[in-house]
Amino acid sequence: MRKIALLAAVLVAAPALAGPDEDVLNAAKALAAQYDANYAVQDAEAMAKLYTEDGILVSPSGTIIRGRGALVEYYKKRFASGARDHHLTVTDAHLEAGAGFAISHFSVHSPNAKGETQTVEGNLVAIYRHTPDGWHFRLVEPSIPEK
Repeated sequence: MRKIALLAAVLVAAPALAGPDEDVLNAAKALAAQYDANYAVQDAEAMAKLYTEDGILVSPSGTIIRGRGALVEYYKKRFASGARDHHLTVTDAHLEAGAGFAISHFSVHSPNAKGETQTVEGNLVAIYRHTPDGWHFRLVEPSIPEK
């Protein structure tokens, strides 16, 4: 399998009214929706703010991007390359040992080596953290099945 990107976050608190897995699922779905909305308007600053201050993304090429400043630069370059139409669908979420994680399916249109637009699809695992200003990605591990 070819790895696409890694981004994630650790979960530290859960609302009192819902079960733990439901809390993580709701947070994961909210972050996924905001990720797709920010991607649609190609707002690199807003993309980086979805991560913790020390958030990590492993890019499609395998390069590790650490911290919000580096994430802003990564997303600027990603959008300039023609990447668009990102969609995340959270399929599963759990709370384990105080950390939240979710499994999602993703698709994105991005240029291939020849500059032609292609649809890339795969799955990812994300870890989340709740901070004073809300939920954030801490780490994500996406992958693309081999064809």
